[in-house]
Amino acid sequence: MGAEALLNEVEEKRRRAIEELEREYEVKKSQLREGTEARKRSILDAASSRAQAQASRERTRVVGAAKLEAKKLIFEATEKMLEQNLAQLKEVLADYSRTAEYKNLLSAMLRHAVSRLGEDCTVSCRQPDGNILRELGAKISSSDLQTIGGFKVASKDGTLELDLTFEELLRSHDDDIRAALLEVK
Repeated sequence: MGAEALLNEVEEKRRRAIEELEREYEVKKSQLREGTEARKRSILDAASSRAQAQASRERTRVVGAAKLEAKKLIFEATEKMLEQNLAQLKEVLADYSRTAEYKNLLSAMLRHAVSRLGEDCTVSCRQPDGNILRELGAKISSSDLQTIGGFKVASKDGTLELDLTFEELLRSHDDDIRAALLEVK
C-alpha cells in the first residue's frame, strides 16, 4: 500500500470518526434538549399546581372571611333589632301601667307574693301604685321605687325579697323574650 492509500485510509477513518462524533453529539444534544424540556414542563406543572393550590386557599380564606363578616353584620343587626324591640316593649309596659287592667295584674302579683313570703310581707312600689296596693291589703314600706311597673316584696323579717318589677321580670325572662321576638320577625 502506498503512502497515498495509507493517507486516504487515515483520512477516511478520521472522517468516519468525526461523523460518528457528530452523530453522538446530535444524539446527546437531542437527549439534553428533551431532558431540559421535560424538566421545564415538570417545573411549570409544579408551579401551576402550587399556584392553583395557593389560589384555592386564598379564595377559601377570602370567602370564609366574607361569610364571617356577613354573620357578624347579621348578628349586630339582629341585636340592634332586639334592643329596639325590648325598648318598645318597655314603653308598652309603661303605657300598660297606666291602664285599668294593670290593677288586676297588681292584685295577681300581690297574691303570688303573699303566697311565697307570707301575709306579713311589706311592699316597695312606685308612688302611683301605692294607693292601689293599699286598697288590695298590702303593707307599703316605701312608695318611691323607680320602676316602670310592678313592685318589690320583702318578708316580715327582711331576709327574703321577691322582685316583681317589670324590669326584673324582663331581665329574668330575657332569653325567652328574645327567642319570642326572633320568632315574630
